[in-house]
Amino acid sequence: MRVLAVLTATLLTALTLQGTSAAQVEGPQQQEAEKPRLAPAAKNVRLRTTLPETERAISIAFAQYGRKDVAFVSGEFGLKTFDVTDVDRPRLLDHLTKQEMALPGDDPSQRFWENEDINVDPKRKLAFLAREVNSFGRALPGDRPTGNYIVSAADPADLKILTFHRQNTGHTSTCVNDCQYLWTAGRDRSADNTGRIFVTDLRDPRNPKELPVSVDVRGAGKITHDVQVDAQGIAWVAGDDGTRGYWTDGWHRDPLTGKVRKATAADPVAYAGGTVPQIDMPTRFTHNSFRPVGRTLHDGPRPTRENPAGSLLLHTEEAFGSSTCKDQGRFVISSLKGTENGEMTKEMKTVGVWSPDDKEGTIPGDVTCSAHYFDVQQRVVAYSWYEQGTRFIDISDPAKPIQIAYWRPDAAVSWAPYWHKGNVFVADLARGVEIVSLTKGAYDAQDSGTNVQLVTNGPVKVKAGAGGRERLPLVPHPDYGFACPMVAARGGSCGPGSCC
Repeated sequence: MRVLAVLTATLLTALTLQGTSAAQVEGPQQQEAEKPRLAPAAKNVRLRTTLPETERAISIAFAQYGRKDVAFVSGEFGLKTFDVTDVDRPRLLDHLTKQEMALPGDDPSQRFWENEDINVDPKRKLAFLAREVNSFGRALPGDRPTGNYIVSAADPADLKILTFHRQNTGHTSTCVNDCQYLWTAGRDRSADNTGRIFVTDLRDPRNPKELPVSVDVRGAGKITHDVQVDAQGIAWVAGDDGTRGYWTDGWHRDPLTGKVRKATAADPVAYAGGTVPQIDMPTRFTHNSFRPVGRTLHDGPRPTRENPAGSLLLHTEEAFGSSTCKDQGRFVISSLKGTENGEMTKEMKTVGVWSPDDKEGTIPGDVTCSAHYFDVQQRVVAYSWYEQGTRFIDISDPAKPIQIAYWRPDAAVSWAPYWHKGNVFVADLARGVEIVSLTKGAYDAQDSGTNVQLVTNGPVKVKAGAGGRERLPLVPHPDYGFACPMVAARGGSCGPGSCC
């Protein structure tokens, strides 16, 4: 289904200045049936600009080229690079198209999927794009290749595929040890069918070598989902049964043996982590994480005697058991204290929980709501909640997170926000990439510890004409279920390979 035009900046700016929810302005009168719509809402947020033709954007990364600031936008369309040095006047540099990425047997007219968390090597200027089983319309019983595209971005205006490295998973890929190695997560497609991390040697990017090891092995039928590396170099693996951290370099005491040994990307040393109490995370499936430590310590909660520096883990449960995230799909802050035994099965203590349920700017009723990707800067979490938009949460006190701003434009499907040089780039699956910034009101709310007040608004009805957008229907992924939803096919359903 072709996505309609982006809601005008004028309307969104008006919403921001008013600080109230407002119904979508109707377009010219058309003879169309009324359809249920969601009133857009925004507070303490200003739209700066958008990246053109980025509908179906999924993930974003950044790299510096001298004074040039470049954004890498991955989506169903492939990979696009933009010069965002002047953030108010972004300029397209190159587009690595689906046609260029297609393998023998692919249907290039169908979507590239999914590369949910793009990584870029800032030194060698390489981009890594993970490929899932149902890319390009692939369906059973046919071959469904998974793995990673290794892309040269030495010139961001001339992207080139160096190779496609096939392996038995391809959902997310993360650089470890200065991008000399790649950790790839997802569903293990081998006969073992266990959750684990695949390790690839990238020291020669034209000839990547998969290492014959299994890292972070989880039970049969389980999955690993994503990896985030903290400022101390510890790689945190999210997935079924919680989040687990590993040293991948240097000499460390192995808590399983009590001996000091060298950690490597292929043989890491366990650090800490575990599960979350089921009352706080019913599915015990964590989607992604962040540990504030070292140079990023000031981004996380203020350290205290009870929660000292480096002892907190921020992570997400992606789940859709509640349309307002009241019971599932929430943001959880956990304490790592007492989980340093290396077994990774101990339950972590919950310090704080937040969800948009019953918060200002939230739509009550049957909408798509789950915590998804987040990013943190100066104790403010920018957080994607699908149709509940992007929320800005002050976590200065980890036990009492408060909302200081929100951005929920018309027909939003907020997928992932990224702090970058004081602004937030929001990858919205329906709307494309929008660049927003917080207003003074957000920082005033943070300084005073004042939660924006509750003003709920429900679905409204307007005619779906030229002035509005259709809601973008999401359905369970044929392999992951609602752990990783997809956009529905034209018929409104999504079977293996049928979503296009």
